[in-house]
Parts: sequence; C-alpha cells; structure tokens
Amino acid sequence: MGTCIDVLIVDWDHLMSAPSDDQRYAMLHDAGSSVDDDEDVWPDRSPPVGPQWFWPSLPAVGWFGKYDFGAVGFSYKDHFAASEHWEATRAFVAPEVYSAVDRFIDPLFWGGLECMADQDAEGAATHVPVVLPGAPSDHLLWGPPAAASSLKLLWDTVGTELEALRQPFERYAHAGSSRINSFDAFAGLLRGWGDVIGQAQQRGWGVVGLRC
Repeated sequence: MGTCIDVLIVDWDHLMSAPSDDQRYAMLHDAGSSVDDDEDVWPDRSPPVGPQWFWPSLPAVGWFGKYDFGAVGFSYKDHFAASEHWEATRAFVAPEVYSAVDRFIDPLFWGGLECMADQDAEGAATHVPVVLPGAPSDHLLWGPPAAASSLKLLWDTVGTELEALRQPFERYAHAGSSRINSFDAFAGLLRGWGDVIGQAQQRGWGVVGLRC
C-alpha cells in the first residue's frame, strides 16, 4: 500500500508553543484530520482530480492550511519515483538549472538524492543552502520558516525553468512505470511543492509532512 503524506503549512510559533513532540504531533494530526473531506481517505480513497487547499474553520482558523496534491502526490511512492526520474534526467540539463532543481527537491523528497554529492555545479542555486533540522518521529518533513524562505528562493528559479526540462525528461526519464508517467505529471508535482512553499513563505510559516 505504501505511505501517504499529509502536507501542512503551519504558524511555527503556534506549533512550537506546545511543550513536547508528542503534543505537537497531536496538534498536527488533529489539524490534518479536521479538514479531510473523507475520514477513510487511505488506502482506498479516490483522490480529487486536481490539487487543492483545505483551510480550517473556527476555532482553528489562522494557524494552518493543508495541501492535497490530488491524483499524483498523495503517496510517497510518487515523490520517490519523481526523484528517480530526475536522477536519470539531470545530466542532460544545464548545470545552473539542475543545481536549482537538486536543491529544491532534495529536502522535500526525504532522505536526499545521490546526485546531491555533486557540490561543484555552477549557478546561484549553489549559494542557497537549505538546512532542515531532524524531523520528529513519524514526520516525513520538518521545515521551519527559514527553510521555507530558502526553498522559495530556489523555486523562483526552478519554476521559471520547468519547460526547459521537458525534452530531456521525455527522452531520458523512465516514467512509464509510476503515476509520474509524463513530464506534465512530474512538473505538476513540483508546481504543487512550489505552491506549498510559496504559501508558507508569504506567511512566515513552516512546512510539515506527516506520515498518514
């Protein structure tokens, strides 16, 4: 069945006001569950056609939002597949572009990519470090506001260069064996993360990914 992911943007000060990891986890879990349109969304859910945001109503309004990737991206397998397709593609992309994509997706796809061993790529992206603290247990992503700000700088480059990735992706990625079965699916997943990071950055919030 794999692992699904709940992605939330959160008011970091509000989240960190909870005195323990367990209480913070409970806050996040309750927040994510409170805006589900179907309590039995995993493993047999029928995901929405497209990505969408869920925002809470009172009294929780004002401290979090939940992003649903839609048909592609609700499963960790999609992100893993996207990283594999990118590794097959990146050698055929201009260094300044692959440097930005590397650094944007590495902290978001948990565990790091082998291609990040290449620290000699050229371009402004090499000067945008993204350092995430260790995630608490059962969290797939733990990104405080500073990380969201750095990722937004990278997305400003990645988002404008996505179309330049189409030809090498379609030629070299082995995309037929997953839901990331086309460049449009790959780009859509990255645009989803770009939306998440942008919404968090403009509020000064952080980003959390929960195993669900």
